Amino acid sequence: MCKKQYEDAMYREEMHYKDIYYEEAEKQNKEVQKLKHDMKHKLHELYHLLENSDGHELSEKIGAMCIEFEQIDEKQYSDNPIVDSVLRIKFGRAKARGIKVETSIRIPKKMQLDHGDIGVLYGNLVDNAVEACSKVPEGQRFVKIENKYQSGILLLVITNSKTGKKNKSLKTTKKDNIRHGHGVQSVRKVVEKYNGTVSFTDKGDIFEVSAMLYGIEVKE
Repeated sequence: MCKKQYEDAMYREEMHYKDIYYEEAEKQNKEVQKLKHDMKHKLHELYHLLENSDGHELSEKIGAMCIEFEQIDEKQYSDNPIVDSVLRIKFGRAKARGIKVETSIRIPKKMQLDHGDIGVLYGNLVDNAVEACSKVPEGQRFVKIENKYQSGILLLVITNSKTGKKNKSLKTTKKDNIRHGHGVQSVRKVVEKYNGTVSFTDKGDIFEVSAMLYGIEVKE
């Protein structure tokens, strides 16, 4: 692939993740509006039942509302809305495959990090982790994310379960030539853009990716 084709592919991928963010933001806004609309009518129903002292039906209505609230995915993975949007979508797919998700994310709400770059970095790495997990027996599938920010440095570590077969050709140096899963070259390009490093470690039944980006300022 020539340089121009590669740059075009990178641009399309960045636009794809920007679209994902805006789609997720629009979806969440619609869900909130629908919830407000439904809640208004249900509160009127409860008030009517309370006035007419129909305790049994009132109890049933409140119980149904509690169940409805429990079904709403209001999990917030990160204070950063862009990162959170990407993770909501990716983890939704992971959970549908029976994959346990663990997160420890402490990053600023706004960073000097391009939205498309966030999508490429987090989206591709989580996609690869989910894909690897899907080949593991149910009950052993997990994806764990550790994400920290300190003094302009952004650290992202993703660990996932995988089949025990180890990739003997795997390298973990800064200039490694690994082609692990879809989009890894795009991830490497983003990491290089921020003068960072990325390593891939195959531990047999566990795979770990560690990316460190430098010069990331916090936006006011």
